[in-house]
Amino acid sequence: MDKPNSHSNSFSLSNDRISVIFLLVPALIFCTVFIFFPAVWAIIGSFYSFGLTSLNDWKWVGFGNYVKAAQDEFFWIALKNNFIIVFASIVLQVGVGTILAAILDRGIPYGKVIFRTIIFTPMVISSVAVSLIWLIIYDPNVGILNAIIKSIGLSPPMRGWLGDPNISIWMVMIVAGWQYTGFMMVLILAGLQGISKEVYDAAEIDGATGVSAFWYITLPMIRNILIIAILITTIGAFKVFEFIYILTQGGPSNATQVLGTY
Repeated sequence: MDKPNSHSNSFSLSNDRISVIFLLVPALIFCTVFIFFPAVWAIIGSFYSFGLTSLNDWKWVGFGNYVKAAQDEFFWIALKNNFIIVFASIVLQVGVGTILAAILDRGIPYGKVIFRTIIFTPMVISSVAVSLIWLIIYDPNVGILNAIIKSIGLSPPMRGWLGDPNISIWMVMIVAGWQYTGFMMVLILAGLQGISKEVYDAAEIDGATGVSAFWYITLPMIRNILIIAILITTIGAFKVFEFIYILTQGGPSNATQVLGTY
C-alpha cells in the first residue's frame, strides 16, 4: 500500500491558504480604506478643534469637544431621539419582519415569490428617493395620506404629519420601517427555511401548534439570526441621517433631532 504523500498534502494546504488570503485582500483593503481609516481619523479628530475651510489649522483641545457636547441640551435631545429610533426600528423592522417571514414560510401556500418581492422592493430604492416619495405622501395639500384620512371622516393633524412634535418622529420611523422591514423579512426567512419540517411534526405530536409552536420552537431556533438582525437594525438606527434630513431637518422644535444631524 502506498503511503500518503505528506509533502504533497502540505503543498496543497499551503496553496489553499494563499488562495484564501488572495480572495480576502480586496475586502480587507476596502474595509481599511473606507471603514477602519475613517473611524480612526474621526476618533483622532475629536480631540482637536479645526475649521472646515482650513483643515491645516488644528488645535488640540483634548476632551473639550466631549465636555462641550455633554453640556449642550440639544445633544441629549438628539441622543434620546436616537434611542427612541432604535426601539421603534427593532419593533417595526425586526418584529414585523419576523411576522412576515413566518407568514411566508408556513402561512401562504401560493404567491410567495410575488409577496416577498413586493415587500423587499423598497430596500433596493435609495433612502433619498424613499424620503422624497413619503414627503409627498405626507404633504398636507397634495398628499394621499390626508386624502385617505378625510375620506373616512377623520381629521388629519392641524400642523401636518411632519409638523407636529408629538408624532413627527414616529412618522419618520414608518418611512424607515417601510424601506427596511423587507430586508429583515428575507434575513429571518432564510433562518426559518433552515428549520427541518420534522421538528414541527414532532412538536405537533406533542401538542404544540400555531402560536405555541412559533414561540417555543421557532423563535429559539432562529435566536442567532434575530440577534444579528437586532444588531444590524441598532447600528442603522444610530446612523440614521437621510430620512431625518429630508423629511424634517431635525424639527419641529428638535423633535426629530438625532446625532447624525446634531
